[in-house]
Amino acid sequence: MRPLRARRPEERSAAGPRVLIPLLVLAAAVAQGFGRFGYALLLPAVDADLVHSYAVAGLIGTLNLTAYLVGTLVVSLTAERLAPATSVRVGLLLTTAGLTVLALAPAVPVLVAGMVLAGFGGALIWVPAPGIAGAAVPVSRRGLAIGITGSGVGVGVVASSALTALVHAVAGPGAWRPVWAVEAVLAAVVALAALRWLRPPVTPVAGRVRVSALRAVPGWVGSMLSYGGYGLAIAVYMTFLVAAYQDDAGFGSGHASAVFALVGVCITAGGVLVGRWSDSVGRRAAMTWTYVGMTGAILLVPVGAEPWAVLSAVVFGLALSGAPAVLAAHLSDTLDPRRFAAAFGAVTLVFGLAQLVGPQLGGWIADRTGSFTMAFLVAAGASLAAAVASATLPRRGAARAPAPKAS
Repeated sequence: MRPLRARRPEERSAAGPRVLIPLLVLAAAVAQGFGRFGYALLLPAVDADLVHSYAVAGLIGTLNLTAYLVGTLVVSLTAERLAPATSVRVGLLLTTAGLTVLALAPAVPVLVAGMVLAGFGGALIWVPAPGIAGAAVPVSRRGLAIGITGSGVGVGVVASSALTALVHAVAGPGAWRPVWAVEAVLAAVVALAALRWLRPPVTPVAGRVRVSALRAVPGWVGSMLSYGGYGLAIAVYMTFLVAAYQDDAGFGSGHASAVFALVGVCITAGGVLVGRWSDSVGRRAAMTWTYVGMTGAILLVPVGAEPWAVLSAVVFGLALSGAPAVLAAHLSDTLDPRRFAAAFGAVTLVFGLAQLVGPQLGGWIADRTGSFTMAFLVAAGASLAAAVASATLPRRGAARAPAPKAS
């Protein structure tokens, strides 16, 4: 009698979208809500307890983003050898390790190490995730599936915000280690679930997989340029929204923070709504009009009054998660999951570089002009440029990817 042996993940039956997509939602929440955006919520407490310098604290945040960009490059360059699901699993393990290090960090260098691990791991999770979701469903539901996956970002932001508020209510506003400790435990649970159940259908890959796979996508130049404009626009908006409402419009801190929180709530819904809309009207129309809406939302910020602040937050939040969902669906219409990872990594690099520039540019403009109005006008210009670039995409859907075959 032959001895029993454990089957490798690729030997097990493939999971369906009802298993894959919820797992990818949770993975996106870990990658972005915990590994990247959670730092902003804990920044005052971390600075007061350990860092003692907002300049250094800002540099640590920049290193997290830099590690994320390095991760996107690694995913793009290794897409031929590293299966997308394997990348997600490894990213979850690295992010879990990073959150654990952050919870235990006794000094700034250890804090930096945790942030770098979390940023790098987050890229390994997020870059291939939409491609896995898109390949798991028919093309007519691809935008919806990718939008649902992207909603995990909003879920993570909301969960991280709620957890931080709960910990501060119990342990005081200076508590930050328990937040990262709980997030590390939650990330570990998601990682274990991914190791067990993240088994997407196997898609045959013909030929080499290179970063240049992006060039096979119709309208790839417009896709890349629009994502760069999007990155600059959201960097300015998300960095300076609260400060603009407090300093320029005279909002109280509670009012300004509530508007910011509303953006986070709408992020959760934007990918689902706009992604599904793109399945009906086409990727070009959905992406172009989403960026037009984002432009209008940004222009409402300098008005500095209600109900325009709430309207701006709602429209911007929907667009913030909706635009990348449509872009990912557009890439997935043409590319198999491995080539998707390579191509999405390439456009994410452009997006990330714009995000590095945005806060510095917006801050410099605000210092020179004495208000945030001109900074938001520049952000609106970047968003409008993204809309123009999106108009170069094909009028309706693109080529269909090869049909996946279950292993």
